[in-house]
Amino acid sequence: MLDMKNLKLFNPNKSLASTLMALSILVLSNVSMSLAQNVGALPGVSQTQHKPLVVLISIDGYRNDYMSRGLTPTLKRLADSGAYAENFMPVFPSITFPNHYSLVTGLYPDHHGLVNNTMQDPSKTKQIFKLSDRESVTNPFWYEEATPIWISAKQQGKIVSTLFWPGTEVINHGLRPDDWLNYDDNMASDKRVDQLLEWLNRDESKRADFATLYFSEVDHAGHEFGPDASEVNESLKRVDIAIDRFVKGLERLNLLKDVTFVITSDHGMAHVTQEHVINLSTVLENTKSAKLVWMGPVAGFNVDRVDAEPMLERLKTYPHMSCWHKSKIPPEYHFGTHRRIPDIFCLADVGWSILPNSSMKVIAGMHGYDARAKEMQGLFIAAGPGVKKQTLPVVHNIDVYAFLAHLLKIKPEPNDGEDSLFKQIMN
Repeated sequence: MLDMKNLKLFNPNKSLASTLMALSILVLSNVSMSLAQNVGALPGVSQTQHKPLVVLISIDGYRNDYMSRGLTPTLKRLADSGAYAENFMPVFPSITFPNHYSLVTGLYPDHHGLVNNTMQDPSKTKQIFKLSDRESVTNPFWYEEATPIWISAKQQGKIVSTLFWPGTEVINHGLRPDDWLNYDDNMASDKRVDQLLEWLNRDESKRADFATLYFSEVDHAGHEFGPDASEVNESLKRVDIAIDRFVKGLERLNLLKDVTFVITSDHGMAHVTQEHVINLSTVLENTKSAKLVWMGPVAGFNVDRVDAEPMLERLKTYPHMSCWHKSKIPPEYHFGTHRRIPDIFCLADVGWSILPNSSMKVIAGMHGYDARAKEMQGLFIAAGPGVKKQTLPVVHNIDVYAFLAHLLKIKPEPNDGEDSLFKQIMN
């Protein structure tokens, strides 16, 4: 209110014009103070301006056509509200660690060094990488050839919370995410959501600009039972419920309107039967120097140079697979130059498995095949403020990194992707 006690309407020592000017200033000042005190009551005006949050979600092994089963209404709702890819093409080989690291580096496996879930480095130390060995999985040696986006974000002043993602446990360029956990495969999907929400329930100055969330159970069910099994359907439902829990949690924290979701998978899944085994026992017996280091949809052999060509000729007589010396792998695979790729490389037809003998049990669901195969296509959804509502015919894994960098407003590292998604997807 106007303070009349301290207002002198007429001062004989001043002109009338000066007095009226003073009165006007005082009135405007009091009106401004009144608006500032009551701004929260005005419709459409928010008292709190939250900083943007980008959340990258991976549902390991979510094949693109799983969406058509009608079991994931939360994902369907997000897809309908934003951008959805009819096909999401992984990098080759269509395997978990190579694809997850390509998503966050924009590099092909040939360039970031994670060329398979199992690897041997030919350096003097002869180090071996395998998922069952926690010491190797958390060894920076395997990741240091690339800079994942959470490290670039940290270097450029952003805050990062990662609820699992290959490489987030590892010190890279002297840094880790602000929030991270050692990977626990037994941690249920809803518990993963709750942990990330706990990290996000912070003051603005301490809350993440970028977060990751990783779900593994769809991939596990696909491997054990095959992609068409009821167990896969149940895993799809559970993960969708967990994502709904996450969305509602963000809403309770008053963050949802500021969140851009980028939801992906690393690959699809193909059904394999015991009858579809490519048995290599004979060729291995006839090539004494050959050591089988990879098997399954892709196979790899290290072999003495003198034995390489004769072995390749024998392998070419086998149906349902193609084999090359690593230097002759067709260029469309963007694969074959890294030192961790074995001397001879074979790729099975979709639905077949390359094994050292026919007595080995076949895994019911497999991936790793040609990234262009329909069974290997994954999931891509972008939803949130500024995302155009549209269906895209295809999105490539390798292009997601530059899109994330735009969303985070950070400078990306040199990469192999095309910087086109942001213009396609955002208003």
